[in-house]
Amino acid sequence: MAIDEERKARIKLTQEQLDRVCERHKRFMEGRPNGSRANMPFFDLSGLDFTNRNLTGAHLSGAILRDARMTGAVLDHADLFGADLRGADLTGSHLFRTDLRGANLRGALLQDAVMVEVDLRDGSMANKGSDGELKVIGFEPGPADMSSTILVRADMARAKLSGSFAAGADFSHSKLSDARLVRTDLRNSKFVGANLSGTDFSGADLRGADLTGATTTANTRLQAAIRTDAEAAAQQVNPIPLPVEQKEPEPEPAPALDLEGMLAAHARWLKSGGKDGTQLNLSGMDLDGADLRNRVLSLGIASRVRLRGANLQGAQLQSMQLDGADLRSANLRAADLRGARLDRAILIDGCLEEANLASLRIGADRLLRTSLVRARMAGARLRKAILHGCDLTNADLTGCDLHEAVVTGTILER
Repeated sequence: MAIDEERKARIKLTQEQLDRVCERHKRFMEGRPNGSRANMPFFDLSGLDFTNRNLTGAHLSGAILRDARMTGAVLDHADLFGADLRGADLTGSHLFRTDLRGANLRGALLQDAVMVEVDLRDGSMANKGSDGELKVIGFEPGPADMSSTILVRADMARAKLSGSFAAGADFSHSKLSDARLVRTDLRNSKFVGANLSGTDFSGADLRGADLTGATTTANTRLQAAIRTDAEAAAQQVNPIPLPVEQKEPEPEPAPALDLEGMLAAHARWLKSGGKDGTQLNLSGMDLDGADLRNRVLSLGIASRVRLRGANLQGAQLQSMQLDGADLRSANLRAADLRGARLDRAILIDGCLEEANLASLRIGADRLLRTSLVRARMAGARLRKAILHGCDLTNADLTGCDLHEAVVTGTILER
């Protein structure tokens, strides 16, 4: 995918939408009802305000956070792999064990930040993690970029910066005890008054760096750093290898999902009236981003399925069981959802324009009502959708666009 096409495909949130995501994440962290983990990979969040928000463990890999206001934000254990944080203000933020591999922090403000054991190493494209999800899609981050980043008084004890680029960064009065900066580009950087006890600078390029007043100990590995052009030339011939990080044993990979085979078997099941094939059952599966445009899933079972960002435009979903399904940011434009059960489903920021959610007629005298009881639909687009007779009891319709929607006979009790 070309870079321009990739940017166009990104989901861009407004401040109001981000505030709702943060509030649900807060509820999730506190174990309260209606909470959910913040999951915004590759979203465009540039310029938004995250001040003092708690996003511990949030999924933000590949997100655009340029010029974001993040002072005092808590991002402990968050996934910011390959994120774009250029010019972001992270003053006083918490980034304990945050994954920032391959991130771009060029010109970011991180003074007084707590970055203990933060991971800022060289990033690389990943395929599938232990949970089966793609870690990075469509781009290869490469080295983490901290050039011209302000890290004054930051606590970076035991931080991992090996292989990253931090030319011109200001680490003055920061704490880098036992940090690993092996083969890091630190040309013209500042370490004035920094705590460098136990810091490993093996192969790091410190040409032009200012270490005035820095604290070092016997186990600070400065002697293995590059300080002159001659040493840099020698390093080109015999480079110091990056340290090998300990890896946790990976679990046995799950068997590959044969979605096409399942859909074909379901088609036979429908055509034969249940005598041949197999009824589709996607319950609990992770199908984030799946392309199911115009597919026939009628009468399928998909309780608690994950279809975040999936494309279901024009799909036939009549009488389908989707209770508890996660369909946030999914495209359901012109989908046929008559008689579907979507109780407690998450349709936040989804597109249901021109979708048919009316009751489904069964035989001559029976109607099967589409059910969205307690569904979470904040910010969903329902322009020209048909909601005739739909049960929306206790559904959250905050900020929904219902322009020209057919809402006659809908149940809206609370």
